[in-house]
Amino acid sequence: MPLSNPRSLVPALHLTLLIVAASPLIGQEPLVVGNRRQLLLDETLVQLRKGVDFVVHSPRKTGDIILASEPGLSLGGYHSVLFDAGRYHLWYSVEGCVLYARSTDGIHWEKPNLNLGGTARADGLVNPPNLVIGRGVGGVKGGTHGLMVFVDPKSGPDERFKLVFNPHEFESQLQIFSSPDGIHWKHAHRNVVTFDPEVKPNHLDSQNVIFWDERVQKYVAYFRKNVRDPGPGGAKIPRTRAVARAESADLRFFAKADETTVVLRADPDNVVKPAAAKEGWTLLDVYTSGAIKYPWGDAYLAFPTEYYHYGAQVAEFRPDSPVNAGAVDTRFASSRDGIAWQRYDQRAFVGVGMKGEFDSKRIYMVYGIVPANNDRELFMYYMGTSETHGWDRDDRNNRLLMSADLAPIGPSVISRVVLRRDGFVSARAGFKGGEFTTPVLRFSGDQLLLNVNTGAAGELRVEALDPSGKPYPNFALTDCDLVHTANEINRIVKWKGNTSLSALAGKPVRLRFVLRDTDVYAFQFAERGGI
Repeated sequence: MPLSNPRSLVPALHLTLLIVAASPLIGQEPLVVGNRRQLLLDETLVQLRKGVDFVVHSPRKTGDIILASEPGLSLGGYHSVLFDAGRYHLWYSVEGCVLYARSTDGIHWEKPNLNLGGTARADGLVNPPNLVIGRGVGGVKGGTHGLMVFVDPKSGPDERFKLVFNPHEFESQLQIFSSPDGIHWKHAHRNVVTFDPEVKPNHLDSQNVIFWDERVQKYVAYFRKNVRDPGPGGAKIPRTRAVARAESADLRFFAKADETTVVLRADPDNVVKPAAAKEGWTLLDVYTSGAIKYPWGDAYLAFPTEYYHYGAQVAEFRPDSPVNAGAVDTRFASSRDGIAWQRYDQRAFVGVGMKGEFDSKRIYMVYGIVPANNDRELFMYYMGTSETHGWDRDDRNNRLLMSADLAPIGPSVISRVVLRRDGFVSARAGFKGGEFTTPVLRFSGDQLLLNVNTGAAGELRVEALDPSGKPYPNFALTDCDLVHTANEINRIVKWKGNTSLSALAGKPVRLRFVLRDTDVYAFQFAERGGI
C-alpha cells in the first residue's frame, strides 16, 4: 500500500546526543518486529527522546449523514462497522432492534430489502425491511441492547460473523449470536458474561466488546462493570461506570462481571467529589470502551466515551438536578497488551459539535475501523445527537434540561470521520528540532518505510545503530538522504541513494531519528515492492 535535500539536520545535536544516548540500551534484548507495522504510540518504540512529544490527532468530521432518526425509528447509541470481502457492513440499532446496511465505498450506504419479517409493531408502523435481529427475527423475541459484531477467524464459514449483545429476554446477560453472512443470525453461546442483577444491577449496560486476540491466542472481552468506591469521610458514592476485561480460550464463558478486573475508568480526581458530609456524586464515568486490536499494526486502541454528570456543581441545577443526565464525548487510549492503557492528555478525540449542530450533546463511536479506498486514510463512524443523556427519562428531567437550554433540536445521526492511516498518535519535534532512538530491534525486510509528515519546512534523517550505539557502515546519519517536503504513508528511506537494508536484516538494530518540525506516525520494514 503506497504511503506517500540539502540542508543538514543540526549536526551538533548528532555529535552530542549520540554519546549520551548510547549506553542505556546496551544489553537490551531485541524486540522482534519482523515486517509488521509499528505505531509510535508510546515509550515502547520512542526511547531516549529529546525535544519530541507524543501528539494525539483527532479525525476530521465530514458532516455526512449516513443515517438519521426517523419518526418511530430512533437511533440507539451502539452500532458496529466492518470491512469484509471488498464491502463495508454496518449494523445499527433502532428502537431496540438491529438493522443492516452496506456500502461499496464507505460513504454511500444502501439499506437492502431483506424482508425477514418479524412480529407486528405496537405502534402500527411496519418493521424496516433491513431488520436482522429483534421482534421475532434472528431468534430474538423482543428488544436488544449493546451491539458489536466481529469476524471470528477461529470459526467455520457458517459462523464467521459473531454478534455480541444482551437482549432483554435473556435478563441482560451477555449473549453471542453467529451468522454466515451478517444477515441470518442464530443463538450460538448463552450467558458468556454474567452478573447477579439483584446484587449489582446495570453491569453490561453498554456496548460490550469481544474479539479473537492472536497475541494471547484467546478471546478477550471488554465490558461495562459498575464499581462503587468509598467516598471522602465515608460519604456514600453512587455506582461508577468502568470497563473490565476477561479472557477465554473459547466463547462459551468468560467470567462473572463481579470477578473481573477494571482496565479503563475515569481518573480518580474526577470520579468522586464531596457534595455534603454524608453524600457524594460522580463527575465522570467511562461508559464504553471501543477497544480494538489495530488491524494493521502491533497495537490496541480504545475510544472510551466519558459521561459528564450534571449535578450540584452545575449552577443551573441547584438545588434540583436531573437524574442520570449529562453530556458524553469520545476520548482516545492505546495499549501494547490490551490491559495497561495510555490516556495521553485526555482531550476529546471526537468532540461534541457546536450549539445547534446534530452532535452537540453526545458522541458514541461506532465500533470498528475500516480502510478508505484510497489506501491512505481510515474511516470511522459515530452516533451524534443533540439529546443529552437522561433526556426523556421523565417529565421532571425534561423540564430541568429545558430550563437549562439543553433540549434536543433535531434527529440523532450516524456520521463519518476521516483519519490518515496509522494517524492516531505521532512522535513530533517542533521547529527547534529533536530526536529519539528506538529500542534494539530485529527485523525482516529490505526497506524502511515511514508514515511521516514534514510539512513544507520540516526535515528528517534516520541512522541505523548497532547495540553499542555505533552507526552501521553506510547507514549513519550523514549517509541518510534528507527526508523533506514529505507527507506520505510509506516514504522509503534512502542512504546515499540506496534503499536496501538487506545487510542488516536479522541483526540487532536501533533506529535513531533526528527531525525538525515533523510528525512521524509509524515505521515498517518491508520487502522491496511490498505493501
